Amino acid sequence: MNYRIREEIKNMKRYVAGKPISEVKRELGIEAVVKMASNENPMGASPMVKEAILRTYEDVSLYPDSGSFGLRNELSQMSGRSMDEIFVGGGSDSLIKVISSTMLSSGDEIIMGEHSFSRYEDNAKLMGAKVVKTDMEKLVLDLDAMEEAITEKTKIIYLCNPNNPTGSSFGKEDFEAFIAKVSSDIIVIMDEAYREYVTREDYFDALDYLDAYKNLVVLRTFSKAYGMASLRVGYGFADPELVGYFYRVVDPFDVNLFAQEAAVAALKDQAFLRQVIEKNTEGKHYFYRELEEMGLPYVVSDTNFVLWDTKKDDMEIFRRLMKKGYIIRPGGFLGIPGHIRVTISTMENNIGFMRAYKEVLKEMEMEK
Repeated sequence: MNYRIREEIKNMKRYVAGKPISEVKRELGIEAVVKMASNENPMGASPMVKEAILRTYEDVSLYPDSGSFGLRNELSQMSGRSMDEIFVGGGSDSLIKVISSTMLSSGDEIIMGEHSFSRYEDNAKLMGAKVVKTDMEKLVLDLDAMEEAITEKTKIIYLCNPNNPTGSSFGKEDFEAFIAKVSSDIIVIMDEAYREYVTREDYFDALDYLDAYKNLVVLRTFSKAYGMASLRVGYGFADPELVGYFYRVVDPFDVNLFAQEAAVAALKDQAFLRQVIEKNTEGKHYFYRELEEMGLPYVVSDTNFVLWDTKKDDMEIFRRLMKKGYIIRPGGFLGIPGHIRVTISTMENNIGFMRAYKEVLKEMEMEK
C-alpha cells in the first residue's frame, strides 16, 4: 500500500524496550530468568499501593477523574507547590510527548546530552524539530557545552538528572550557574525520574527554583523508586500558565483510576520508600566493590543501575548472560558500545548475576 505517512515518522526508530522475562523463557527454553535491564524496582510497590488497587476494583466501570484531583492534591501537600503548578500523565514518556507537542514546530531545536534519554529525541523528531546533542566526556552531562549549543532556534533543553542511561548526575552549583545563563523563552526541563536514589551531598530540589525561573519544568515519576512502572504515572511542576497549555494536550483520561489511587497510597508510605533507597544503595556499593576488584571502570551512579565498560563485546556478553538467565541492557542499544547497564536488584540477584558475569568473562577469555 502507498500509505501517506508523515516524513517525520518515516525517519523515526521504534523504541526498543528491555526484553521481557516471558520472551527470554520462550526463546531459550529456560525457567529461571532475572530481568536486570529496565531499572524496575525489585522490591515492587508498597503494600499500601496493592491495597488501594483492590479497593478501587469495584469502580472499574467508571471513568477516572480527568483532572487527577486527589493525586495532585497529595503532591501539592508533599511538595508545598500549588495544585495549578502540577500536571500528571501516563508516565514521564507521556509528559515528554505532551511538552513536545505543546512547544515544538518544524525547524525548532532541542538540546540534549549525546547519551541521554532517547524519548527526548523521538518526540522532537515527531514534531519535525532538530535534535542537537552535546558531547558527554566521561558520560556526564556537560552543561557548558549545552549552553554553547544554544541558538535562536532553541526551544527546549533537557537536563536528565540523574542521567539515564549513564547514571551520572550534577549538583546545585553547576545547575545554578547554568540556568542563570539561559534565556527565559527557552524551556529547561529537569527530568528527575531517578531523584529518590540520589546519594551525592550537593544534590538539590529543583522545585526550589520554580519561582525564580518561570521557564523551568520539573518531571518526576512513580515508575522507579515507587515501584509502579506498569501503572504508568508521571507528574510534573511548572508555571501555571504552562501547565494550562500542557493540559490542552494531555489526553482527558491519561492516568487511569487504579493508577491515581495507587499513586496517592505510594506517597503516603514514605517508610517503604526509605527501605527501597537503603537496599538500592547497598546493592550499588556491592557492584562498585566487585567492579573495582575486576579493574573495570564504572560510572558513579545516582540511580538504581550501574553502567560500566566491559572492555569486551557487550552484545556477546548480553547474549551469553541471557542463556544463563540474566537480562541486562547492552551498551550497543544505548549508543555506548562496549558497556553494559545493569539494574540493581535484590542482593541475591546481584550476587547471582555477578557470578554469571564472571563465568561469561572466563568463557570468552578461554575461547580466544
